[in-house]
Amino acid sequence: MEKQELRMWIVIVILIGVAFGGGYLLSNALTEEGEEEGKIKIIDDLGRTVTLSDSAGRIVSLSPSVTETLYAIGAEDKLVGRDRYSTYPPEVENDLPEDVGGGMDPNIEMIIGLEPDVIMGWYWSETALSSIEDKIPCIYFDPASFNGILDNILVIGLVVDKLSEAEALVADMQSRADAVTAITDELNSTQRPRVYIEVGTDLMTVGGPNSVNELIFMAGGVNIAGDEPLRNPILNSEYIINKNPEVILLIEEMGGSHITSIEEVKARDGWGAIDAVQNDRIYTVKVDWISPNPRTVLGIEYFAYWFHPSLFSEPTSLVSGLTSILHGISVN
Repeated sequence: MEKQELRMWIVIVILIGVAFGGGYLLSNALTEEGEEEGKIKIIDDLGRTVTLSDSAGRIVSLSPSVTETLYAIGAEDKLVGRDRYSTYPPEVENDLPEDVGGGMDPNIEMIIGLEPDVIMGWYWSETALSSIEDKIPCIYFDPASFNGILDNILVIGLVVDKLSEAEALVADMQSRADAVTAITDELNSTQRPRVYIEVGTDLMTVGGPNSVNELIFMAGGVNIAGDEPLRNPILNSEYIINKNPEVILLIEEMGGSHITSIEEVKARDGWGAIDAVQNDRIYTVKVDWISPNPRTVLGIEYFAYWFHPSLFSEPTSLVSGLTSILHGISVN
C-alpha cells in the first residue's frame, strides 16, 4: 500500500487524490473567473461538482456513516436531520428523535422544511433527491477503497469547517491500518486464508468493485469472490463449496433484516466439507465494521485477528487516541 503524507492546502485548490486517490477537487478561494472568494467546490463520488457558498451549518444526513462521522469530528450540532438507520452513536436518537425516512425513500417535504445547507448521503439517494438538487446542494458518497473512506471523512470535515478534526481522525485510522498491513503485506498467497463473506442475504457476497474486498486483503486474507465483476454477486452453494473457504464472515444487516446464524451456515447441504465449518472459523461481524465510517479500522483489526490469530491480538478498542476524538463513543 502506498503511504504518502497527507498535506492539505486550503488556498486555491486542494486535490485530496494526491494523497489518497479519491479524486476530490476542493477549493475555498477564487477558482474560476467571476466566482466569489470563500466558495467550497467538491467533486463527489458520482463525479458531480457541488459548490457551497460557505461551510455548512445545517446538515441532513441520509447515511449512518455520515452521521457517525459528524459526531466523531465534533460536528453533531450541525446535524438537523437524519435517516431512519442513523442510530449510532446512541445519543443521535435523543438529539434527533424524528427521522427523515430512508436513503431511498426520504421525506422530501420534511427535508425542505429543515432548511439544510447541504444533504449528504449514499449514492443510491440520487434518484430520490433529483427533484430538489437544484435547490439544496447534495453530496453523494460511494467509496471504493479504504482510502476512499478516508477521503469521505475529509470531505465531511471540510464541508462543516472541521477539517483539522477530520485530519486527526484520518491520521489515527491510517496509523492503525498501517500497523496491520505492515505485517500482512509480507504474507504470500499461500499464507492468506480463503475468505467467504456473506452480507445479509443468503449467498450474497462482495465482489471486486467493493471496498470490503480490499479490507479483507489488508487484513491478510483473500476474498474467494474477489475476481467477480459485480459489487454484490449472489453465488451458489457449489461455487462456495468448491472454493473451500478457510474463514467465513457473516455480516449483520441494517434495518432489522434476517441475520444468518452460524448454526444455519453449518446446516447447509454440503457445507460440512468446507474447511471453515470443520474448523469452527465462522464469525459474525457488525455491519458498522465494514461501513465507511471511523469504525472501519476496527473491522480490519478483527479480520486480521481472525485470519491470523498467531500474528495479532484481539482488538480491545479503536485506534490509540481515537476514542477521545470520538467523544467516548463505544466501539460496539
